[in-house]
Amino acid sequence: MFDETDMLRRGLEYMKKKEYEQALDMFESAIKENPHYIEAFYSRGNAYEAIGRFDQAIESYSDVLKFAPKEAAPYFNIACVYRKRGDNERAIAEFTRAIELKPDYGKAFLNRGLTKFSIGQIENAIEDYTQAIEFSPKDPDPFVARGLVFFLKKDYARAMEDYDKAIEVSPNHYRAHGNRGNVLEAMGKNNEAVEEYTKVIKNFPNDYKAFMNRGLVYLKLNFYELAIADYTRAIELNPRYSKSYSSRGMVFVNLKKYHSAISDFDEAIRLAPNDIDAYISRSHAKVASGDQIGALEDFTIILKSHPDNIKIWLNRAVIYAKLGNVNEAISDYSQVINRSKNPKDKDLVQAYCSRGVLLSKTGQTDEAVKDYEKALECDTDNLIAHLNLGILLRVQGKFRPAIQHLTKALELNPKNIAAYQHRAVTYGMLGNKEKAEADIAKAKEISDKQAG
Repeated sequence: MFDETDMLRRGLEYMKKKEYEQALDMFESAIKENPHYIEAFYSRGNAYEAIGRFDQAIESYSDVLKFAPKEAAPYFNIACVYRKRGDNERAIAEFTRAIELKPDYGKAFLNRGLTKFSIGQIENAIEDYTQAIEFSPKDPDPFVARGLVFFLKKDYARAMEDYDKAIEVSPNHYRAHGNRGNVLEAMGKNNEAVEEYTKVIKNFPNDYKAFMNRGLVYLKLNFYELAIADYTRAIELNPRYSKSYSSRGMVFVNLKKYHSAISDFDEAIRLAPNDIDAYISRSHAKVASGDQIGALEDFTIILKSHPDNIKIWLNRAVIYAKLGNVNEAISDYSQVINRSKNPKDKDLVQAYCSRGVLLSKTGQTDEAVKDYEKALECDTDNLIAHLNLGILLRVQGKFRPAIQHLTKALELNPKNIAAYQHRAVTYGMLGNKEKAEADIAKAKEISDKQAG
């Protein structure tokens, strides 16, 4: 006949095999046999937690407190369940109760720090990680957690120090090596980053993210074939991870293998239909491959869910303009202008200049002049705006302000042939033959040098 100890042991064996319902039956039997059996309450809570029955898990851990009210572990376990449920404030409160009962509870400090980090309490998280390190100096995880915070704060020296300590404690800690590679990459030490990611791959050959990380560095180093090999291996290890396809697609773009790139972006979008970055990458690949219509379709899809993405409005406007759809292009440039929140944004300046070009082509010269003037309010040294405004003002018979803008364009770029040519015409209209001839001669001189 089984006693409660045998029932607990059998339940734990079921847990190892992830046969949780059978495990729960054993733990319940053990508790019936011995209603004060604390280990069975803990184990039952673990089983409930494993299958997502969080309320029952909390209840089971709370049952421990009926028999051991001064024990810290039940509060720790309850806090972990709250954290899984996304109830971070309750989790922090329970971790705190565990720490109050056991002030050197390193694991509780670590997990409270992780919870605080997840809700943006960065400095408080660092304090908890530091306490965890003090009380659990042989645990590499607090070093890794604190190192990540330092990395995000761009304090690379302290991040490296923490990762090195984690590796000293646990030489094959894959996250420490992987994160150390991230720091080296951020510092521009790409070759060293490759070495670090390679260490992770040697110890954990099935870690697809390590291949992803190394593939990105190979891409930065322009080792395209090596990057493709790593991304392909990542796909083999986890064919459901969409980012692997997107990343390999970007390598194909760099190799100008646009159809292969588009195929990878297609798969990324199939796996993650809401991945806007994949749509954006595919649209750019379609533009590069000459599929303007396909790119327009992608931009339109993106704008349905991200109407405030001014770069997409801008890109779609450019394509409409290339296709000769002037009204649609003007409309999209207007969207950029109306939605832009930063008056110094380069996209806003480009939208004013580009819309000005289209307005002038359709005979709306007064509106075009206003657009170039708006562009110059945003960027007083914008060459295109000065040049085009100078040309338009000359067409309108406003010769002197036209010369002022054309002269400014030449100050910004003394080798701008078009500015010399248009200023020469303007001087001619003012009857200043000498300056007109000088500008014509200068334009020819620059042209001959460029041809030579």
